[in-house]
Amino acid sequence: MRAKRRDESMMRQTQLHFNPSNMRVPLHIPMFGINHCDADYHNIRTISEITVIGYVLAGQGTIRVDNLSFLAQENDVFILPKGSHHEVTADPSTKEEWTYIWYNIRGNSSRLLETFRLQSTVHIPDTGIEHLFRKGFELMEQHDLDNEQLHIQLVLIGTEIMAHLANILEKRKSLLPVSVQEIKQYLDQIGTSKFDSSQMSKYFAMSFKQINRLFKKEIGTTVYNYLMTKKMKTAKILLEDTEMSIDEISYFIGYADSHNFSTLFKRKTGVTPTEYRKKNPSRQRSD
Repeated sequence: MRAKRRDESMMRQTQLHFNPSNMRVPLHIPMFGINHCDADYHNIRTISEITVIGYVLAGQGTIRVDNLSFLAQENDVFILPKGSHHEVTADPSTKEEWTYIWYNIRGNSSRLLETFRLQSTVHIPDTGIEHLFRKGFELMEQHDLDNEQLHIQLVLIGTEIMAHLANILEKRKSLLPVSVQEIKQYLDQIGTSKFDSSQMSKYFAMSFKQINRLFKKEIGTTVYNYLMTKKMKTAKILLEDTEMSIDEISYFIGYADSHNFSTLFKRKTGVTPTEYRKKNPSRQRSD
């Protein structure tokens, strides 16, 4: 991980908590806190080793994960998944200090996101779940907890947050136009299979340009980027958690040519699949 900040005075942290652990566990929250960011705050993680979840208390800033960018405002939640390029930037156009609660998650966070179908989610607006993010701070006031109890309780809080976010998204699906719901369902069913835009156009009886315009208006990204993000996230999980070869992973996610897959993976993540696997060894392989 590489983190860059232009000036340490641009941000101050309050209620910063560390939760070191020597336990061999698949999931761990080693640190959480609240950031108060000045207008020129800019934090970068290249091929992040952690997943970060954040809740905006005040102000606004830009969240970038790989090639997707969103404006995060008060009551919004953002998810910066492990293995991706993260950028968090305060908005200099507003005078209000950008303040957000954050939790760092180490271990197999990709599997946690996948469990709650959040692996392609970066930004969830207007969630109103500040009380869930505050639970970690309330937990630290309980001085009778030992390290193992603290670890378990923090992981439960992280899981509860994910479950609530999944529930929010599920309810909001019904608010999407029926046509967009059907497009999204079609893409989710394709999964890692090879994508054919002409076949999709024939299925929906409209041009792919029309499909793309509808989808981007409601979802915030193109059909191609949506599918690409899902494929790359699947590839990252397979690289971390399995012994599958690069050729096998390439074929599994719909690329007949592993060289093309490796080139695309590097373009999206900044490293080759082999380099990514070395940087993110699974506990099962390393134990």
